Amino acid sequence: MKFAKLQATGNDFILVDARASEFEWAKLAKDMCQRQFGVGADGLIAILPSKRAILRMRLFNPDGSEAEISGNGLRCFAKYVVDRGIVSGHELTVETLAGIRTIE
Repeated sequence: MKFAKLQATGNDFILVDARASEFEWAKLAKDMCQRQFGVGADGLIAILPSKRAILRMRLFNPDGSEAEISGNGLRCFAKYVVDRGIVSGHELTVETLAGIRTIE
């Protein structure tokens, strides 16, 4: 599995492009976010397809629980998908548990 680690104003996240695969997200977050034995991060972000927006973001805390949204996590998500050419243009809509978010 390939992943990237990004940070925004002190919060660091592991990002996984999972548009073509599925994982056991809670377990993966617990394993990877551990700072002593894993990669270490404030959360794990899954990049997924969406039927309601351009992409879907799922965010998991280090304890495996799912969060609705994180502003810094959303910034990392947007940077990742734009820098890698997953999306283009000046506006990105992202489905989250907190609803659809638009990033310009």
